[in-house]
Amino acid sequence: MLPLKKHRFRANIIGVFLIIAFIALSVHLGRVQLIDHDKYIKLAKSQQSKKIVLPARRGLILDRNGNKLAESLQVGSIYADPTEIEDLNAVTRHLSAILKPIPSKLAKIRNKSRRFVWIKRKVGDEELNTIAKLSLKGIYVQHEYHRFYPNNQLASHILGFTNIDGKGLEGIELLFDNVLSGKSGFKLINRDALQRQIITPDAEIQLPRHGNNVVLTIDSNIQHFAEEELEIACEKWKPLSATAIAMDTMTGEVLAMANYPTYDPNHFKKYPSNTRKNLAITDFYEPGSLIKPIVISGIFENGLVKPDDIFFCNNGVYEIDGRVLHDTHGGHGNLTASEIIVYSSNIGMAKLGMLMGNERMYKHLKQFNFGEKTGIELPGEVEGIFRPLKQWSKKFTLVSVSFGHEIAVTPLQFITAFCSIPNGGLLQRPRIMKSIMKADGEKEDFVNGTNAAKRVVNTNVARNIMNPILRKVVTDGTGKNANLVEYDVAGKTGTSQKSEIGGRFSHDKFIGSFVAYAPAEDPRICVLVMINEPKNGAYYGGTVAAPVVAEIIRRSLLYLGVEPTKFQMAMQ
Repeated sequence: MLPLKKHRFRANIIGVFLIIAFIALSVHLGRVQLIDHDKYIKLAKSQQSKKIVLPARRGLILDRNGNKLAESLQVGSIYADPTEIEDLNAVTRHLSAILKPIPSKLAKIRNKSRRFVWIKRKVGDEELNTIAKLSLKGIYVQHEYHRFYPNNQLASHILGFTNIDGKGLEGIELLFDNVLSGKSGFKLINRDALQRQIITPDAEIQLPRHGNNVVLTIDSNIQHFAEEELEIACEKWKPLSATAIAMDTMTGEVLAMANYPTYDPNHFKKYPSNTRKNLAITDFYEPGSLIKPIVISGIFENGLVKPDDIFFCNNGVYEIDGRVLHDTHGGHGNLTASEIIVYSSNIGMAKLGMLMGNERMYKHLKQFNFGEKTGIELPGEVEGIFRPLKQWSKKFTLVSVSFGHEIAVTPLQFITAFCSIPNGGLLQRPRIMKSIMKADGEKEDFVNGTNAAKRVVNTNVARNIMNPILRKVVTDGTGKNANLVEYDVAGKTGTSQKSEIGGRFSHDKFIGSFVAYAPAEDPRICVLVMINEPKNGAYYGGTVAAPVVAEIIRRSLLYLGVEPTKFQMAMQ
């Protein structure tokens, strides 16, 4: 009897333990099924399937004729799944020998809690093929896109560049990153217990949405002319920097925008940061005599003088309120108002400016939007300097502004303002974005929300007074080096002294510039060139900048198919 009771007791104890174990198992199962359900489903899926990213292709950047300026090419990148690596030492040895990756990246594959570690991004085909032949367990290739600029340095300051992940960092790439970027997709690959891929027809997949294409107003051929001629000039004059802009006089579309020094966006990290600045919009300077046509157009418009009115220019030296003015292009006696521009007399401009008075001068120049951003579709634009009227000196500002001092402009600001003369008096908004082409082929003209064109000069003054004067600058005046055999050119030279600490002007640091348009009787293109601190014995705009402008204009008009106007005149 006693053994039977003993067996029953043991059986009861075992039964209690079984009930407790069953309850614990039920609780655990309930927690797994109800509370931690999502966690274990996710864990199971991670073991049974692999999510492969399908990268989106970044949109193209094209010139106005559809030529590629930036594109994205598919490349392979190597990554590791540390949980699948069996022979860690062998894998490390092979990867080090073939890819030569950064040691810190390679060290991460020792962490078995990670499922994804980049080994090396965007590798060459030879490396890719070598890795593929080894069939290293846990080492994979993921296809992604590499940003490529097929023309190397061409238009680099306009285009900008991207980082390794395809994110825009500067230029158009930065400002229109949301337009150019797409949205990556994915696909799920199922695997068996041995981690072998299983092909299933119902595998989950989401296709990528590729980025849109951006079309610029730039003409890659004219851009090439501008960059090539600017480089030739810089090799000759050894300046600190230089800028060239070509603009359609009638629309304000930028056809070319070049800077020196330049860089290759394919290898932007190899270049100093200062070479990547778009000087056409980020740096400003006193325009000097370039501004004289804009100033005198207001004087003509207000009826203060006529083109043939004569002014005594004091033979090149003139004192006004204790300040001595000099004419840098030789002393002149009597000059007409027109000749003051042709021979670029500072003294003549000072006398003309005083006829305007502070208020009229300020109002006239302000309508050209000096001291304001142009609103062009590029990042980093600055405003320049044009002080409010209340800050003008009663003695000196009016005279200084008349020949381009106490005002500072970016090259883009100035060429935009100057184009109001060849186009008949309208201040256009400069544009560098032409349209956006969606991935499905639909094209939309890009519309900038900034102000539209406005009249700043009377049409009669622009075409019938200023145009002949500016043509004579090139034929008879300071711009003779821009005279072309094929086309009539109209323009203006500018030479400004750079200011130093303390407000005094330097005697050996100058900015030589020239702006011109052609054909003068039917303007198609306007070009501005600015040479910052030229050396080798010359600094006048007519010497260092005018020949550059002339060559850019000549090559551009011949390329555009514009018939030589002087040849036509000779044949008549």
